[in-house]
Amino acid sequence: MEKEKKRRFSLFLFYMTMISKNKIRKSAEDKVKELGGYLVDVKVSLNNIITIYFDKIEGVSFEDCKELSRYIEEVFDRDVEDYTLNVCSAGLDSTFKVDQQYHKNIGKEVGVLLLNGKRKRGVIISYDDNLILETRKKKKGARKEYIKEHILIKKEEIKETKLKLNFI
Repeated sequence: MEKEKKRRFSLFLFYMTMISKNKIRKSAEDKVKELGGYLVDVKVSLNNIITIYFDKIEGVSFEDCKELSRYIEEVFDRDVEDYTLNVCSAGLDSTFKVDQQYHKNIGKEVGVLLLNGKRKRGVIISYDDNLILETRKKKKGARKEYIKEHILIKKEEIKETKLKLNFI
């Protein structure tokens, strides 16, 4: 019985020392907006490893990451909170998490996985409440001729979207 009380108390202390993801998100959001960007995601692991992903239309520089990192370290004292901080741009191979990523990538090719399991691939034409992709469909009876067509995908039908990288 005594062991169980100690274990519960240890778990209580562990959770009390974890940094609130919402507090980090709010602080980071303010600074990222000041830098002219947008917050993509914040992750906090059980052992207080904080990872902040953000982006800007023109791309994220090393100086942007350094400035955000310094700001977070001013707000959350490492000696008190005991955390590890990683600040980085949203990766090229990661899924889109916020609307701004669709806007940033208008004119670029993406792969979209729908909730029903179907996949679509095309160039983003526009994004508001819906995603409009320009796709290429093989012309009937032709070997190498394609027809361009626009397809509309409702936002709520999208499971994930990823940027397609074409190395030429």
